[in-house]
Amino acid sequence: MLILLILKFAVMAVFLFMFWRRPSTKWGVGLLTVTSAVLLDTFLGTFNREEMMAQFGFFFYVISGLLIGGAAYWLFSVLGPLQIALTPRSELAMGTAVPPTPTPPTPSPDSVKFAPGTDEQGTAFDRQMIYEEIRDRLGREDVLDLLFDLSIQDNEVMNLQQNMQELIINLMNLTAERGQTGQLALAVERILTPPAPESLPRLEKISLESPPTILRHYLLAHYDLEKLQKTAVALGIDWEQLAVTSKKSKVRDLLHYLYRRNRIDELVNLMHANAALAKDD
Repeated sequence: MLILLILKFAVMAVFLFMFWRRPSTKWGVGLLTVTSAVLLDTFLGTFNREEMMAQFGFFFYVISGLLIGGAAYWLFSVLGPLQIALTPRSELAMGTAVPPTPTPPTPSPDSVKFAPGTDEQGTAFDRQMIYEEIRDRLGREDVLDLLFDLSIQDNEVMNLQQNMQELIINLMNLTAERGQTGQLALAVERILTPPAPESLPRLEKISLESPPTILRHYLLAHYDLEKLQKTAVALGIDWEQLAVTSKKSKVRDLLHYLYRRNRIDELVNLMHANAALAKDD
């Protein structure tokens, strides 16, 4: 009995790992089906099986049908590509089997070319130079900072199984569509040469209307990790749930959290209150 229980949870763990590693409908359905089947079997095994099945009545057959359907969908999704891979080339050529849709090759970094572009004011910019600066001089964290500074949502340019080059190309195309090429060029320069703390606006000048990039740079310049953690705790935010890769990611995640919940005014007020307390001390 114990061995069977361990085996059940081992199967669940395998499906959970595969869904975590490759999030998709196929593995999501498989995980839901296996989990539901294990829970149902455990529930029926805990109580009198025949009596509980009688209590479920018609719904037991509905649940069983859903589980069988989920298992069939998962099995077909897993074995479908395998069947195509094992199909002889002669059959593919005769049209008796459908070959998989070829994935377009990712262009090499040096083969990507961008035509000159303009911003909303009509000012011309060398988009190829901007692309090469991002590609050669910025890391993924820096590109995420660019998205934040330009108020671009992650899901507008990012997707699963995407490499760095594809992310940069999507960013370049979206900013061109929105006439943000000039803003992108300025944001890149700010990433490469961050403003000195003394060149940032004084705290009393920072308000709810201040651009997000000003708040981000101010927190990076004037707050260490301990002060950032105290600020998050004071705002009722779980510090451990914020990104842990770097101070930059912590600041960006904190601001994202507050902007999405229309709570950025609470941060600004807290910053002003802490500064007033420090001055009194």
